[in-house]
Amino acid sequence: MSKFNDFRSKLADELEIPNDALSDNFELSMHGNKKVIIENHLGLRVYEDNRVTVKTKDQDITIKGSKFKIKEINQYKVIVKGKIKEIVFSMKE
Repeated sequence: MSKFNDFRSKLADELEIPNDALSDNFELSMHGNKKVIIENHLGLRVYEDNRVTVKTKDQDITIKGSKFKIKEINQYKVIVKGKIKEIVFSMKE
């Protein structure tokens, strides 16, 4: 592990935040087709019943489906529940 990564990991531990929160990468996990968790996001671009778009550093993540509800949102993660049909990644230009 590089010195920078080691420092970042120690800093995240001290601040009691996830390591990913200090990096530019997002982490996406799905639980079936009912729940999506996106960590290290930059906020919401769109929030509708059938579409949610989440901003990240390099791209937007659009979740398509129906009956969406934001179950949790904070500066580190967003949890979207509903019937998920599709996830689209759009690179920013």
